Amino acid sequence: MRGFILFALVTGVVFVYLRQHQDEPPPAPTKPVATHTTPAPLAPAPRGQASEYNWMKRSLDRAHDVADQSRARAEQSQQH
Repeated sequence: MRGFILFALVTGVVFVYLRQHQDEPPPAPTKPVATHTTPAPLAPAPRGQASEYNWMKRSLDRAHDVADQSRARAEQSQQH
């Protein structure tokens, strides 16, 4: 008996779902905005000039700066 009630509920939900989608008008075809063009190649931003929202680039820039500073300190300490 429980199985029949569960089957009836699932069937009812599927029926209602399909009926709603059947009543919707099909979407109007959109006009193409532009013809096929090749995008311009992306040039990387200069180091240290990443966008405010590009946290990945800023993190990499910071890591490179820290590595450069560390390398410079090591070279300076070996020279003295």
